[in-house]
Amino acid sequence: MAAVASLLLAACATAPVIHTRMAIGANLSRAHTYAFVRHPGTDHGPYTSLTTQHLERAVMRQMQARGYTLVAADAEPDLLVNFRIRTRDRVEGGMGPAFMGSYWGGFGPYGWGDDDGWGGPYGWGWGGYYNNVRTVTSAALTVSVIDRSTRSVIWSGTASSDMSRRQRYHPGKSLNEAVQQIFLHFPVPAGAH
Repeated sequence: MAAVASLLLAACATAPVIHTRMAIGANLSRAHTYAFVRHPGTDHGPYTSLTTQHLERAVMRQMQARGYTLVAADAEPDLLVNFRIRTRDRVEGGMGPAFMGSYWGGFGPYGWGDDDGWGGPYGWGWGGYYNNVRTVTSAALTVSVIDRSTRSVIWSGTASSDMSRRQRYHPGKSLNEAVQQIFLHFPVPAGAH
């Protein structure tokens, strides 16, 4: 899970792309309490992953700033919060020259050739090959807010970006920054309750 956590975007050279959705007729300002779902999408075993622990702390800060109170899941909170992380790999690379010789002369079938103007088997020539090939991992963190009474998602925010080296080495900070970016678009602003 730590490797997955490292895939999340943060305040890097480029900001994450944020997408949000809200259910028709939803009013989050009426809610006052929340809890985390028992088995969030970031847990894949009978334990709470480090990723989930980081996300819960980050969401608690954002929800508290908006006046929501964290309660136990069995205390019938107004809202439930879930997390999900998706990753996707793609290969990137460019075309480069395969060979550039240095034989000078006239123009020939392979590039610049010998002095008779028709060229020889060697000279300035171009071929093609892929260079600078690398795998880039894109990650998307989704935070979903669920109406406990109807068991339906009423708001979700997703932050997506390519993984950076910084995120690999500082996953907790990256997760916190991703949550912060998502909650900039939450329909209830900080200090509203």
